[in-house]
Amino acid sequence: MNRLFAGATVVDLLGVTVFIYQTGGESNNLFYLAYILLVAARSVQFGFCGGLMTAIAAITLFFSVTLPSHSYWGDLFLQGSILLVTAFVVGSLADRMRQTHRELERKVDELTALTEVTRTVNSSIELPQVLPAVLELSATVMKVDACAVHILDEQGSLQAVASQGFPALEQERLPVEQCFMGKAIRTGAPVLYYVDQQAGDVCEPFFRAQGFACALSAPLSNSSRTMGVLTVFAVEPNVFAYDDIELICLLATQVGNAIENATLYKKQKDLYLAVVQAFVAAIDAKDSYTRGHSEYVHRYVRRIAARMNVPDDQLERIATAALLHDIGKIGVNSNILRKPGALNDEEYAEIKMHVTIGEQIISQVTDFRDLAPIVAAHHEWYNGKGYPEGLAGEAIPLGARIIAVADAFEAMTANRVYRRAMSRERALAEINRCSGVQFDPAVVEVFLQLAEEGKLDEPIEAIESIVRERVGA
Repeated sequence: MNRLFAGATVVDLLGVTVFIYQTGGESNNLFYLAYILLVAARSVQFGFCGGLMTAIAAITLFFSVTLPSHSYWGDLFLQGSILLVTAFVVGSLADRMRQTHRELERKVDELTALTEVTRTVNSSIELPQVLPAVLELSATVMKVDACAVHILDEQGSLQAVASQGFPALEQERLPVEQCFMGKAIRTGAPVLYYVDQQAGDVCEPFFRAQGFACALSAPLSNSSRTMGVLTVFAVEPNVFAYDDIELICLLATQVGNAIENATLYKKQKDLYLAVVQAFVAAIDAKDSYTRGHSEYVHRYVRRIAARMNVPDDQLERIATAALLHDIGKIGVNSNILRKPGALNDEEYAEIKMHVTIGEQIISQVTDFRDLAPIVAAHHEWYNGKGYPEGLAGEAIPLGARIIAVADAFEAMTANRVYRRAMSRERALAEINRCSGVQFDPAVVEVFLQLAEEGKLDEPIEAIESIVRERVGA
């Protein structure tokens, strides 16, 4: 296209010159205006340099046909100056507009990428899901060949937690004092690194082996500390400009937010699990004869809920309620819990209070408050003759209906202080007999399917980890 316009410019200039020549070399204002328009048009098309070349060509051609008929050089000088000024003004403005357009396009691309990075960071709090996606976006928007996130570990070394395009760094622990990334951590500012200009860095062998010439590293910081660095790598030297430094700082902020969110979530999750384990331990300490009951109920509940296609978030809440379903036994007299014989009416009434006590305990913990109705209703019957409220059918929370089946089966197949364990076959038959009376038929159907397939006793890592920790303790 540029060649076509250049050819058209030559043809236009020659055409105007021919017309001027045919008039005998007289300086016709109409023909001269055509020169100005040509210079202006080509300045817009090709910028200052192209416009200047067009102006010089126009002046040369114009002078060549008008000079023999002019005795006053002032007019020619003024006309030539006008063409040069036109090329300078219009060409400079065109160049500035192109530069502004490119900058706007780049800013739009950067803002689009940052928006996508922000959306990705906010879409999950699991680092293995977030970081690879963020690194891919970072490499694309910065037009680099590789990028990586390094975290400062307890030994004072930098360990890659995610990388793209630089596998040699993934397994390496980089000493902070001997690595250019460490300078970003120490100073809290971005750092440029050039292999040929800054020899002796611990990363130099990896750069040369991979063919990288330079890198740009920015610290990942939160309100209290610098936790690591985001680094981008390029094969070509001197590819990073000031705008790239600004951009990597913005990206580093987003990556730092993702890591901070994940860290806080892990701490909250660890605290959550610790509370659950403490509750379960308290139940077992109260009634050691039923030790492990809650874990088995938890296992069965998970299997049933998964087979019933309960959404993952709801499944996790029901499974947690299964672990805590007997927490109310803490408030029941230990002599009643361990009584080897039959309970009288007064003792049975106190036993039944464990669901209400459990609901009250669970309600005091904000993270467990939504589990309280499930814990309170796990002894309700499907026909409405259970306790404590006499709820029936689907008025009973789904989690409680699932726990009721799992709880009854585990209780029947385990030894108790007042009786021996029932065989699995007999317990399954009892569950089936009570379908539609004590238990939800849909839950019973799924439970019996799992039992027939041998899936009830498959280990679940979440359960086994709790059991291992408690056994070890």
